[in-house]
Amino acid sequence: MEQLYVKVKKVADLLNESDNTVVFTGAGVSVEDYSHNLPSPGNGLPVMVAPEDFTIQRFKDDPQSFYEEGEPFFSMIYRLEPNEVHTILAELEKRGLVKTIVTDNIDGLHKKAGSKQVLEIRGTLRSASCAQCNRQLAIDDVLVNGGEGNFLPLCPDCKEPLRPDVVFADEPLPSDYYQAKDEAREAELMVIIGSAMKTSPENQLPDECKNLVIINQGPTPYDQQAKVVINDSPKKVMKLLLEELDNRKS
Repeated sequence: MEQLYVKVKKVADLLNESDNTVVFTGAGVSVEDYSHNLPSPGNGLPVMVAPEDFTIQRFKDDPQSFYEEGEPFFSMIYRLEPNEVHTILAELEKRGLVKTIVTDNIDGLHKKAGSKQVLEIRGTLRSASCAQCNRQLAIDDVLVNGGEGNFLPLCPDCKEPLRPDVVFADEPLPSDYYQAKDEAREAELMVIIGSAMKTSPENQLPDECKNLVIINQGPTPYDQQAKVVINDSPKKVMKLLLEELDNRKS
């Protein structure tokens, strides 16, 4: 535990010294919350939703089955609330210690927690859009008329099926990804939280920054070049980090 505190203090030092910190977050930020909300305890998200089964072509060909199969996952994501990692990062942004959050999570929880500068490089399930008229609706409005076994949200104007605002497996990444590359290139410090950095192309983002901090339960390809590596629960580490920063203020 003493070694953990030493590493947390070093992270606090690096945050205070940096004028431009970018945070990258992955599924490990919310993995405990996901597991608590899955219908079958012990199952992981890949068991629940196989990405290769959810493509834009499948949505176009059969939106009804797309939503019927995906509805348990979509609804579970909607029920999630921001946890300590999301709220602490929002607080660090307010204090000027974090400039930008880059995430490949599609749960939209960083924005819900209050973070303003968020780049969602895989999109979000917090909204859906109409391919016909481009109208975008919040998830609250999309789900309000959905029912179990009959969940096909339609555009209120065109009556066409609405598609979730996520990047499907057969689609290119959005402009947020390219903005994230620019942010990483300009950053003085990048903090990776809850990601093994194995998914391409976002696993290339740390190459753009010289100073790295990694907070993740397991190893990453960037551990050897990072200034600090903490293999522990992101929730636990972020709470300790906030306590350390608060102690320095008092």
